[in-house]
Amino acid sequence: MFKFIFQQWKNRKATVLLIIIGFFIGSLVISLGISASVESLEYINDQKGGNPEQQLDIFLSSDGDWNQKDVEDIVEALSEFGEVQILSMGNRRLNQYNDSFPIVPVLFHQEPDWHIPLIEGRYFSKEDMKENKSIIVGKSIATEHNIKIGDSLIIEGEKFHVIGIGGRSSRETSWEYAIYMTWNEYLAIYEDSFLEENNLHSVSIHLESGKEQFMKKSNMIIERANQKGIQLIYENVNNVDSSSFRNSLVITIVATVLIFTIAIINIIQVMLYWLMERKREIGIMKALGATNRYIAKTVLMEVLTMSIIGCLLAISVQYLSMLLLSDSSLGKEITFKVTWLNLYYAMGVSLFFGMVSAITPALNAMRLEPINAINRT
Repeated sequence: MFKFIFQQWKNRKATVLLIIIGFFIGSLVISLGISASVESLEYINDQKGGNPEQQLDIFLSSDGDWNQKDVEDIVEALSEFGEVQILSMGNRRLNQYNDSFPIVPVLFHQEPDWHIPLIEGRYFSKEDMKENKSIIVGKSIATEHNIKIGDSLIIEGEKFHVIGIGGRSSRETSWEYAIYMTWNEYLAIYEDSFLEENNLHSVSIHLESGKEQFMKKSNMIIERANQKGIQLIYENVNNVDSSSFRNSLVITIVATVLIFTIAIINIIQVMLYWLMERKREIGIMKALGATNRYIAKTVLMEVLTMSIIGCLLAISVQYLSMLLLSDSSLGKEITFKVTWLNLYYAMGVSLFFGMVSAITPALNAMRLEPINAINRT
């Protein structure tokens, strides 16, 4: 059947090309709309950094000197409720680079429900928390020094293996300017980290999850800290207002649907003209014994084939744009990121509306009388 279809297309190249272009435009709009929607949803989630309802910012402070081990005990007690990130540890120098970067110690006992986004690689596991010398490097640091997954970085004479690159590939985030290290390994190379000048009076801690569990035991934790001469206060994480991004998401979806609808209407109009061109051919097929079912199947297969070609061309063009324009000013304004989600939804929508748009031409083809169709041409 496909051989017959392609043979018929040779005589009607212009019309077939117009239909394919219609599906190409519709599929490209759908794919770009999906990319923009996914980007907006990621941005909204990134602003939250997980679930703000289960997060806390915790601050440890002391009016005088405090003991390194006492601060470690409080941090480890907090990690029982969820992932803990210590955010005030200052910059550390990497031995092989003439540069310093902030290092964020991370501690958890259960696999976290949410972690910083990764461009590639993996996040820390429970095994990493115990003994593995693993680190996650922010995108900007990795790009500046050409650091890849599997590379080794020397910090204070110790070799650490890069297991992940943090951040987002399509835009800037706060996670890409830091290096993340497990708590135990950090303490192993910076034994007096809480006694250093920048941490002499206060420590800022982010509890990524487990707020409810913490609140049940907060009085006990605070009293325990007070006994060690440490003042512990906490506050809720501000829930970022993302309404503007939700509005842009709705606008993107509505605009995508409207443009795609217009494209489908134009495709149906062109297909009706394409059918008028083929009246004699369809009449001869019926005269030779072709059933209405066969005629409808032929029309449907032709339309679906054109929709598939248009969709694949659209995804290919967007993918090439992603490769060529991702670092340009246009690439930073418009997201061209292509994933399997783009192909899945664009192809599914294209095939569905291809079938819908084929209904009217197929019905008209089945109504044609063989003798009248042949005589009129």
